[in-house]
Amino acid sequence: MKKTTRRAPRGLALLMVRVGCLAVAGISAVGLFVVVPGATATGATSSAVTVGWVAASGTTNSDQPVRDTGNAEYDGFKNLQVSVAQTEDIGDQAVRVSITGFTGTRGAIDAGGTQYTDAMNFMQAMQCWGPDPSAANFNQTCQWGGRFVDNNGLGNSVYPDNTLRVALRDVAPETKNAVDVPFLPAPAAGNSTVGITSVTGRQAFKLDAGNKPTKTVTYPLLDYTNPATTNEVQSARINRDGTGVFDFETQSAEQAPQLGCGSAGHLRCWLVLVPRGTKYGGHDDSCSGLVDNNGVAYTFGRAQSIQGGSPINPACSYWNNRMTIPLDFTPVGSTCAPDNTQRRVIGSQLLIAAMASWQPALCSKLSTTYSFAANPDSVARLQLIENQAGLAFGSFPVVAGELDNDADKAKLKTTTLSTAPVAIGSTVVAYVAEGSDGRLNSLNLSPRLMAKLLTQSYEFTVPWNSSEPQKNFAHLPTANQKILYFNQDPEFRELNPNWAQFTTNPALMLPGPAGADAIRQLWRWILADSEAKTWIDGTPDKAGISVNPFYLPAGNINAQVPEFLPSGDYKMVDGKQVYRQVGLKHIDGTPEKLSETLLDTFPKADESLVPLTLNVEKYRFGTLQYGPYSDSFNNAARSAFRADPNSKTVWDPAKVNAAGDVGDWVSSGAQSPGQKFVIAVTDAASASRYSLNTAALRLDNSTTSFVKADTAGMTAALSGLTATADPAVKQIDPAQVTGSGYPLTTVVYATVNLSASDKPALADYAAFIKQITVSGQVAGTAVGQLPIGYIPLTSAMATQAASAAAAISAYQPTVDPAAQQPSEATTSATQSGATTGYAQDDYSPATSKVAGSSTALPAVPSAGGAGNTAVITALTTDTPKPTPAAPDAFWGQSSLALSLGGGLSGAIFAPLLFRGRRFS
Repeated sequence: MKKTTRRAPRGLALLMVRVGCLAVAGISAVGLFVVVPGATATGATSSAVTVGWVAASGTTNSDQPVRDTGNAEYDGFKNLQVSVAQTEDIGDQAVRVSITGFTGTRGAIDAGGTQYTDAMNFMQAMQCWGPDPSAANFNQTCQWGGRFVDNNGLGNSVYPDNTLRVALRDVAPETKNAVDVPFLPAPAAGNSTVGITSVTGRQAFKLDAGNKPTKTVTYPLLDYTNPATTNEVQSARINRDGTGVFDFETQSAEQAPQLGCGSAGHLRCWLVLVPRGTKYGGHDDSCSGLVDNNGVAYTFGRAQSIQGGSPINPACSYWNNRMTIPLDFTPVGSTCAPDNTQRRVIGSQLLIAAMASWQPALCSKLSTTYSFAANPDSVARLQLIENQAGLAFGSFPVVAGELDNDADKAKLKTTTLSTAPVAIGSTVVAYVAEGSDGRLNSLNLSPRLMAKLLTQSYEFTVPWNSSEPQKNFAHLPTANQKILYFNQDPEFRELNPNWAQFTTNPALMLPGPAGADAIRQLWRWILADSEAKTWIDGTPDKAGISVNPFYLPAGNINAQVPEFLPSGDYKMVDGKQVYRQVGLKHIDGTPEKLSETLLDTFPKADESLVPLTLNVEKYRFGTLQYGPYSDSFNNAARSAFRADPNSKTVWDPAKVNAAGDVGDWVSSGAQSPGQKFVIAVTDAASASRYSLNTAALRLDNSTTSFVKADTAGMTAALSGLTATADPAVKQIDPAQVTGSGYPLTTVVYATVNLSASDKPALADYAAFIKQITVSGQVAGTAVGQLPIGYIPLTSAMATQAASAAAAISAYQPTVDPAAQQPSEATTSATQSGATTGYAQDDYSPATSKVAGSSTALPAVPSAGGAGNTAVITALTTDTPKPTPAAPDAFWGQSSLALSLGGGLSGAIFAPLLFRGRRFS
């Protein structure tokens, strides 16, 4: 049966986008979303260093405090060594830290009966910006204290006053003679601490309009850092053998302006590690208020002591045990000459990491700034036809069925395009899974398991509240309600026997609501599997687990859910329970079958609202609060790394919501140490950047082999390249991938609108394609090379790219340069927002006729299919042959701004996002 375009039920669809856009609006109001890719966190590079707590052979011990053999912790720390995998070319990324020579982490119970899992023998980590690590106020330049709030994600891992900059006795604003440990924000340029206005490390009374204190208590540090942004590590656990590994999130000035790392005159910052042993490091309650079981205060040097007190508080001795490692950041912002010609290129998120590496080399060698705006592939194709950009990245061809109106379809027929393959990347299912015994590093997923997650068919994927759990899940099939944990699904257990004891459920981080060709590839993989496809249609698996009724077509006998009264009780009529009809519909109201629809988005169709019975809450939360979208692939990866799904399920009666009313649902915080499980759909490069594990995927139910997104798997997947409506665009069909091929491997193409470009622009686009498909395909860490997460183009693809570049250069345009879009031939002096130098995205659903990344795409037509009548140049029909596999490369460094906007305008114009687009 012919596949059709995916349309969410209109009412839900509009609600999804309005809520999603409002969420993005807060980001958009601040400025561009900035991405500065960094090297992988897992492999050592030439800038790796090893530091010993005590100087030892093979260690680098400059910048370390002098160690006193009389130190209470000397014997426990003297063999301690720390290795940092990368210390140069640092950006916003994860850096692997390895520990040896320590002692295993121990738990303990305090005098009040609270048990702390990380009470003794653990490592703390923070980022500091001060110029001199030996300066008396160096501790004041460290980012610490951002977790002194409720729902901070720490649980009972460390003693609570570890989250403070000061002693607990000194934190309250009314405390007399309190000792403060203020934070010194980095200056806008340079790295001097002179003349900086400090931020108190204590709470303070809020000032009124007349600058007089009120009774309202605030925590000023939260204006600079908070649990959702800070990179401080309160406790990295140590194994029984004295070893440990953790990943530290480094933050550039673009991610953390208060640290300024990588800004002008301030390329060096510091990773500071503070080991915590077993001896108490305070003399009185100016460090911590810990007491023993008899109520007697801890004394300095007390053995077998819970580690209370802030690591940066000078009233404690812990800061004297610090280990300081220099981090040299890549400069943030543009490195392109300000008088360069600007060329706007747009499209696929799969190109973010590659463009970050290529961009500086393009600027220096071609004297042209190619400002990359990452936006939905389908929107990029439309903007290309509408002359809003001269070059667009995407993984599928421009076809009439995707365009929004007859005028664009007519324009396509008279448009000359040239297309070149430029990169081979992949979508991945990345994850973090951390139990009390450490991390699980292997995960196998089948198409049907992934379909169960994406259709909210487990209890843990739908909104729920502890007050009435049975009612929360009453709409799910009975068999589904028996699966309390992911690892209780017999299918999951069969594929992952090593997860039998893991009882934490995953939070699911999905990019959206905007669409992407990379998401389309994931759905193609799912629907290529007969078991997954029939399951989506409503056929239960062997365990009786079946699809959530909200994802069945409207009118299906099982597409019904219990109806509830406003009181939260079941609705009953004549003693019988009342059900309401649900299910997916096309815009015209006809039933929509998910298995016959090809998506480029992740719908969130479950309409459950909880709590059913309101108490102090004024209203309920739903799917979009319980499982918010990530606004990009990169942010999905970062959220997974931080184990922070931003699930807004905690009622805050004092919070002012978007409508101006008091009371709102707020984030429940990051997951606690030892209880982390986040699954994120992202790209291979972003997963590598944040040191995430990635799932091995099964091709379909006909095989028992599972393949990961590594060089070998992605190369083998090229056997699945198939033709599309445009002979210049061949794409990997997951159904055609065999053997050891990774099914979500995706080729990205650059398409140039020859009809809308003048001769100088065409020359710049040709040079761009030449460089990125030659030197840009060399795997490596240097600027201009191909970062990790990609494989080089095949020889046939390289030939096609060279032919396309030649055709672009030779084309004789008829366009009047004066009539061009401003973005196509301007310098940075006139380019809007060009101060960032690299990438900006002015995509807005309010101004785009399609605004359409949130709408799904039709199936890929076969070669010769109807719809695409544009003139195609520079074609090649050679069978692709893989080039010799290159070693995995690390990410290059450059500044890349990315805005995936819509914001408030998207909330207003949300109806535009769901117009029908089909092949004609």
